[in-house]
Amino acid sequence: MEVNDLSFDGIVHCLNEVIGKIDDPRSVSNATKYSLREAILGAFAAFFMQNESFLEYQRQLNSRCGRDNAQSLFGLEKIPTVEQIRNIVDGVAASSLFPLFGLIYQALRSMGFLKAYEILRGNLLVAMDGTNYYSSEKVNCPCCSTKTSKQGKVTYFHQALLPVIVSPDHESVFSLPPEFITPQDGSEKQDCEQNAAKRWISNHASLFAGQKITLLGDDLYSRQPTCQHCLDHDFNFIFVCLPTSHPTLYEWLNYLEANGEVKTTQHRRWNGKYFEIWHCRYLNQIPLRDQQPALLVNWCELKIHRESDAQLLYHNSWITNHFLTPHIVLDVCRAGRTRWRTENENHNILKNRGYHLEHNFGHGKQHLASVLLTLNLLAFLLHTVLGLVDERYQRIRVQRGTRKGFFQDILSLTKYLFFESWHHLLDFMLDDSVSLAVSNSS
Repeated sequence: MEVNDLSFDGIVHCLNEVIGKIDDPRSVSNATKYSLREAILGAFAAFFMQNESFLEYQRQLNSRCGRDNAQSLFGLEKIPTVEQIRNIVDGVAASSLFPLFGLIYQALRSMGFLKAYEILRGNLLVAMDGTNYYSSEKVNCPCCSTKTSKQGKVTYFHQALLPVIVSPDHESVFSLPPEFITPQDGSEKQDCEQNAAKRWISNHASLFAGQKITLLGDDLYSRQPTCQHCLDHDFNFIFVCLPTSHPTLYEWLNYLEANGEVKTTQHRRWNGKYFEIWHCRYLNQIPLRDQQPALLVNWCELKIHRESDAQLLYHNSWITNHFLTPHIVLDVCRAGRTRWRTENENHNILKNRGYHLEHNFGHGKQHLASVLLTLNLLAFLLHTVLGLVDERYQRIRVQRGTRKGFFQDILSLTKYLFFESWHHLLDFMLDDSVSLAVSNSS
């Protein structure tokens, strides 16, 4: 199976193929009213339209017109209720939907869309960061993590690692399969982000065969077991490395700097508003820890000052396996800084720009929360891809201006009008005569 068409219809078709390979967790019954496919597509449609009421609006439209947009856009012959969707998909493992992330990635790569994201001699940057997506003091399941306050109050929560492909030069990020931070069989300790990262690396290294990957992470990742795990699976890394958590490395650094072995380079860069001075310090082959055997890593530091008044704008330091030269260290620092996009362009959009990542869409007793998160990520990914490859979509987003306004428009239109296809909907929105008529009527 592969994606040959990155259009809306092409990706929805591929989602249908992925769903077709999932075993229905329910017992065989003549009373089964809705198929697994209808339940998963129904949830995906609601996330794509960024409105839980989308399916109800389509039921109402069908009762008036005998047809609806859930059917024409997403292929839903019957529309299950939200509660029916929750009951059906609760038994489905979220990982059964992961192949679609890989198929979209492979299509983006084979069609050349990811070339512009490459840096450091052909590397793609994958930023790793965990986030909470569910929390309750009452509702819980075996997949919940827990924390207990000083007052003895227990909070149940779900976390996931959400890797994304990022670039210093492009705002858009591309979601990759998540890794859930959840109690592991046979382990008495609670799961953590570092262990989830190692699982993700092991599970998905084969996806990137033939493509050089550099992983980005905060100071949690700059420990020898994680770094070695990256290298063992042919991943490069650039991880934040702070003095407070790496005393041995910084003792070595201070000693070698006193002996004149730490190198420096300086660059003047225009940020679009004013000139900045980038001052880099770097050193190759320094021990990561005191305990032997110690992995030898390359270290660099970046300080950015505004040229006009020398104000410090940014300061951070990283470890990497990329060998540092005056030219390469600048790209390593640019790449290291790019990790912030996983907060601004991923977590922030998912939580505050319509996808409502932290909203409790349903918890269930098995996999519901993780399946809904995965479908939400796939909806976000589809919008990102359309913004890259669909000229109609790009024009509408530019004309509408705001993300919120765009989603309000498509939801309002599909609530009252029937569209034969996604292209029909976009063409309608781009029709100047229609826009003028709507403007005059209002």
